[in-house]
Amino acid sequence: MKLNTKLSALCIAATLMSVAQAAAAAPAVTAPAEATQPSVANSAASAPAQVPAPAASAPATTPAPAQAPSAPASSPPAAAGGSAKAATPVAPSAPAQRPSTSVAPAAAPIVPSTVKPSKPQQPSTAAPAAAATNVKPTQLDKLNHESAVPLVLEAQSRYQYAISGGSPVGKSFQLNGKSYRYLSEDIGTKTKLISYLTQAYTKQASEQFVGKFFVEVNGRLAQLNADGGNLLEFNRATAKMVTMTPVKRSYLLTVPYPAETKQANEKITVNFEKVGSYWKISSAPHVIF
Repeated sequence: MKLNTKLSALCIAATLMSVAQAAAAAPAVTAPAEATQPSVANSAASAPAQVPAPAASAPATTPAPAQAPSAPASSPPAAAGGSAKAATPVAPSAPAQRPSTSVAPAAAPIVPSTVKPSKPQQPSTAAPAAAATNVKPTQLDKLNHESAVPLVLEAQSRYQYAISGGSPVGKSFQLNGKSYRYLSEDIGTKTKLISYLTQAYTKQASEQFVGKFFVEVNGRLAQLNADGGNLLEFNRATAKMVTMTPVKRSYLLTVPYPAETKQANEKITVNFEKVGSYWKISSAPHVIF
């Protein structure tokens, strides 16, 4: 009987111990469960907080292509909404910046255009040497194969003005059954015409030309009522020196006709003489032209 009582007591004690252990273990299990539940609740709570952020930013990013560079990636929904309103005026301002970029190229041509005036003002390439040296053909102190052509062009211009009667041409009249006209006032006397021609020709060459083509009537010069000229393009002529002394030189000019005529170039010898400080043409005008 005592033995049974002791065994019963031991069983009761063991049972109590197991219950106590179970009871002690129960809080340890529930404590982590309570700790994990808040963390789950936190993650669940944070999840909804992040969901509206993309939803609100989505409409903000759609109208903001014009301000794409200025829109920050982490801007809150409220700021994104503000930038969406600002995007409407930015769209017109973007084209306004394109004209400004086009203004830059427009300003660039202004620089060439300031240079282009100086280059186009050298088109007196018809008179290459005179343009290069800035020396007037009528004041040519150095003669070479380049500067000879501009002097010839000047001489041609004076010859044509005289042979056409000047400007304006004087009245016409009849003399010995032929029609004559007076020269214009500026070259209407022998003295005036010689002075005009000797800017490019020697005095001897000028007098030879005047004596052959003009008559003096009542102190005024007149000529047959006719015009002359040829198709030779002296502005495209080239010169080659043939003879040379300190005061006299000869050049062989190669003068082309207009391309459409298909005629061979003319070879014309022109003589030059130094009168004082400047070179003049000593060949009579009608011999050259």
